[in-house]
Amino acid sequence: MSREGKVISFINMKGGVGKTTLCIGIGEFLANYRNKKILFIDVDPQFNTTQTILDIFNLEEEYMDTYRENKSIRKLFQTTTSITDKPTLPNPEDVILKPDDHPNMHLICGNIDLIFDDNHGDGAKARRIKKFINENNLRREYDFIFIDCPPTISFYTDAALTASDFYIVPNRIDRYSILGIKLLKQVIDRLSFDEELNIKPLGIIYTMVDNENRQKAQKLRETFESTDIVKEIDLFDSFTYQVNDLTVGLQGNISSRYKKSREDIEKVSDDFLNRIEGRYTE
Repeated sequence: MSREGKVISFINMKGGVGKTTLCIGIGEFLANYRNKKILFIDVDPQFNTTQTILDIFNLEEEYMDTYRENKSIRKLFQTTTSITDKPTLPNPEDVILKPDDHPNMHLICGNIDLIFDDNHGDGAKARRIKKFINENNLRREYDFIFIDCPPTISFYTDAALTASDFYIVPNRIDRYSILGIKLLKQVIDRLSFDEELNIKPLGIIYTMVDNENRQKAQKLRETFESTDIVKEIDLFDSFTYQVNDLTVGLQGNISSRYKKSREDIEKVSDDFLNRIEGRYTE
C-alpha cells in the first residue's frame, strides 16, 4: 500500500509549554519504536528541534560549518534578485538531512536568522512549504511530516499551518493557558478564511503535568476544559508528566531515553496514531 503521509504542526501561541520536546518526543518514538518515517521541519527561530536532532545525528559541527548557511529552511523562502525572475524551490537533497544511520528520521534544519526574514502578509511565500511538500511528493516518502512552529504570530506560523493537515496544541496547565489557545484559534480562523484551508485540530496534549500539586492543577484543568474553544479542539486522553531529566539530563530532551518519560511518550504516540489512523482518516 502506498504511503500518504500527513503534515502536522505543533503549535501554541504561548511559550514554555513543552512544544518542541513533545514534537521531538513523538517523532523520535514513532521513528525508532513504531517504524514510521518522519521528516522534521523546524520553522522556530529558536531552532531547538534542529539542535536536538543534530545531536542525535552527531552533526552539530557540520551545522555550524555548512548547514546553517547552505542547507536550512531559509532556502525555501529565498527571494529572486529581479522582479522578472521566476521563484524556484530547492531540490529535496539541497535541504533535507538524511543520515544513513537514521533512515526513519530526516530533518530540514531551522535557523536563528529566520528572525530577519519575516515576510508577514506575503501570501505567496507563505505557501512555499506546502508547495515544496507537494511538488516533491514528500507525503509518499514520509508517514508524518512534523513542523515545529514558533510560539508567535508570524509569517512562518502562516507557512506551517498552510502546509498542514492537522495541528496539535501542547499545553501546560496554568492560569494563562487559555490565552495561547484563543490566539491560536484566531490565527487559524483567519488563515482558513484567506487560504481556504482544510486544517483540522488533532487535539490538545497536556504537557509537564505536576504530579505533586494535583488539587491545584485539577481546578485549573476544570476551568480550562469548560471553555468552548477547548471542547472544539478536543483533548488527548494521554499526557506527559514533568520530568526534570528532559531539561537537565545528560542524554538530552529525548523522551524515550528516560524511564520516567518513556511510558508517557509511548502512550501519547499511540494515542496520536489512533487519532490519525482511525478517527481522522478520510
